Amino acid sequence: MYGFTGTVVGIRCKDGIALASDTRGAAYYLVLSKRVRKIFQLEDRIGAAISGSSGDVQSLVNLLKAEANLYRLNHERPISAKSLAQVASNLLHGRRVFPYIAAGILSGVDDDAPHLFFLDPIGGKLEEEKFASAGTGSTVAYGVLEQNYRDDMELDDGLKLAAQSIKTAIERDAATGDKIVVAAIDERGYRELPEEDVAELVK
Repeated sequence: MYGFTGTVVGIRCKDGIALASDTRGAAYYLVLSKRVRKIFQLEDRIGAAISGSSGDVQSLVNLLKAEANLYRLNHERPISAKSLAQVASNLLHGRRVFPYIAAGILSGVDDDAPHLFFLDPIGGKLEEEKFASAGTGSTVAYGVLEQNYRDDMELDDGLKLAAQSIKTAIERDAATGDKIVVAAIDERGYRELPEEDVAELVK
């Protein structure tokens, strides 16, 4: 499947959100890059994990960051995850004739609870109660998530499960590979885990 290379995962935990991705960019049988960024901070407590064509992903992320900044300037408070997911849905739907080659997860922690949204390339937006995955290895990742997810999962356990699901996708999907990147979002904000911490999660 050209464009949707690699795998991204998001898990909704009781105290936050766990995001994970690989870093491989591929086209057909060619590995174009081993350092493709697929996880992004959009606001203090909002992040996204997006699989797709690098140019389209970067363009979409830049638009969402600009919308979040504009909202903060106009309203003197950060935009909610639900509102930014709706903005993303509108942007994608508006391009449905010539769609962005991008699909993924937008998530964040608002005052009420963590929220996790799956976005498809033509603007479909689904709020997920447990987890979501996108990309060429998503079917493999979903198998790991379905088997190991628990209700009321703590964020630390969610981060481990997210990393493990990407590790399994790397083992089974040729377009998923290289490094694993993991990010956490909770009431303290968005943060990406150091490489040594990620290595511990997949032992």
